[in-house]
Amino acid sequence: MNKKTFLPYGRQSISDDDVQFVADALRSDWITRGSKVQEFEEAVAEYCGARYAVAFSSGTSALHAAAHAAKISPYDRVMTTPNTFVASIGPSILKGATPVFVDIDRDTGNLSLEQLKYTLEVPFTRGQQVVIPVHFGGIAVDMETLSKALVHPDSLVIEDAAHALGSSYPDGSKVGCCAYSAMTVFSFHPVKAITTGEGGMVTTNDFECYQALKQYRNNGIVKPENYPQPWYYEVEELTGNHHLTDFQAALGLSQLGRLDAFAEKRRVLVKRYRQQLKGLPYLSLFTDCADEDTCFHLMVVQIDFEALGKTREGLVEALEQKGIGTQVHYIPIYRHPFFKKKIKDVSAYFPNMEAYYSRALSLPLFAEMEESDVDCVVSEIQRYLC
Repeated sequence: MNKKTFLPYGRQSISDDDVQFVADALRSDWITRGSKVQEFEEAVAEYCGARYAVAFSSGTSALHAAAHAAKISPYDRVMTTPNTFVASIGPSILKGATPVFVDIDRDTGNLSLEQLKYTLEVPFTRGQQVVIPVHFGGIAVDMETLSKALVHPDSLVIEDAAHALGSSYPDGSKVGCCAYSAMTVFSFHPVKAITTGEGGMVTTNDFECYQALKQYRNNGIVKPENYPQPWYYEVEELTGNHHLTDFQAALGLSQLGRLDAFAEKRRVLVKRYRQQLKGLPYLSLFTDCADEDTCFHLMVVQIDFEALGKTREGLVEALEQKGIGTQVHYIPIYRHPFFKKKIKDVSAYFPNMEAYYSRALSLPLFAEMEESDVDCVVSEIQRYLC
C-alpha cells in the first residue's frame, strides 16, 4: 500500500473506457431522456434475468418508486431489518405504513428468517404484509425459505439489493431476477459494485409494476394513446423527477461489462481477509457458506471490544493514522431520533442487532485494492488486538 494514499472502506473503479463512454454520451444529441438509459435498463434486466428494468436518479429514488408501484398504504405492515440504511423503510413510512423491524442473523447480518416467521404469524387483518429483505453486504437472503413463510394472502416482497448486484441465489439465478419478489432495487453509488455516480434501478417481471415505475420517474405523467395532439400529456399524480441522465447510463453500461470481474476481485480480497484474520483473538467473521455466490459489497468484522478492554473508536483512529478508512454498517435504524419518537426505545427487543452493532466494523473493500493492501490492514488490526 502506498503510504501517501488513503485507503477508504470503498470507492469506484473508473477506466479509460468508462471515461470514453461518458464523453461519447456527452457529445451526442441527447444527454438525458435518450437511448442510453434504455440500453442500460435492458442490459441490467438481461444480466439479472428479469423482464423489465427502470433506471432512477438514486437508489433511494428507486426505493420510493418501488413503494409507490407496490401501492403501499397506511393499512399495510412493512417488515425489514434494522441493519440497513434508512431508505429501505423510509418510503413505506412516508406512505403511512407501519414499520416492523425483524432481528438479524449474526452469521450473515441479514434479517433472521426464524424471527421473520414469528413476526408474520402475528394476526393481521387488513392491508398488505410487505417484506423488504436487504441482501446485506452482498450476501443474498435465502429467498426460497422466506417465500415459504409468507402465509398472508396479501403478502408482497420487495428486495433491497442495493448491496447485491452481481450476487446469486443458491440455485444459480441472479439477484434481481425477481423469482421470489415483485421488485428488486439496486443502487449505483460509487462504493457499490458498479457506479453511475448516483443512480438506482428497479427490476420486475410484472408489467403493471413496470408501468407504475416509469410513471413515477416522470412526474406522474401519462401520454394517452392515439391522442390527436402529439404534445398532449396528463399528470395523474405528483411524484417528482427521478430520471437518470444518458451520460450516467453510459458509465453504467461500461461498468456493467466489468461487473463479473469486479465481483471476482472482491471475492479474492474477502478470501484473503478471511485467511489472514482467522484465529485472531476477540474477532469473528460472517459465515463463508455463500462466498462463491456473493459479489461482496462490504468486508465486516465483529470485534468483542468489551472483552478486549479497548474501544472501537480507538481502532478506527489507529487505522486512520495509518491511512486506512473504516465505517460501521449500520447504526440500528430504531436508534435514530426519528424512530425513537415514532416507536420509542425498542433496542431490548433486538439482542442480535445490539450485539452485532457493538462489535461491527467495515474494512476497506473495492476492486482496485491489491492483496498486499489487505495484508497491511490486517497487520494494523493485529497490532491493535494483540
